[in-house]
Amino acid sequence: MVWWDKTFHTMLILTINDMGDEMTLEDIVEDMHGLEQRLRELERQYGVLSEDVYTLYRLGELEQSRDLIRWIGYYELRQERQKAYAVALRKHLLRLRHETTSPFPLRPILIPA
Repeated sequence: MVWWDKTFHTMLILTINDMGDEMTLEDIVEDMHGLEQRLRELERQYGVLSEDVYTLYRLGELEQSRDLIRWIGYYELRQERQKAYAVALRKHLLRLRHETTSPFPLRPILIPA
């Protein structure tokens, strides 16, 4: 799925596989980094942390605006990705546990140049 963010005139690739396949840890982390970047941009622009904006939004204390709608969308998607990351990490660690009895090696992923 591709999200077209007209305000930034950039494309945020949300690696949600239309075939129903699970996202990899790397896909989830990449999405989370993109969402974090957009949230930080809004936090710098408005001088308020995302968690506080979300709380005020949920309490109905903020006027609707294009930026608020984007902000809440990014925030909620980041929360979904954090949950997906926890599930994917548990599965990954269980798989590693079945493969070895020694401590897990920390290996970098290979990123194409």
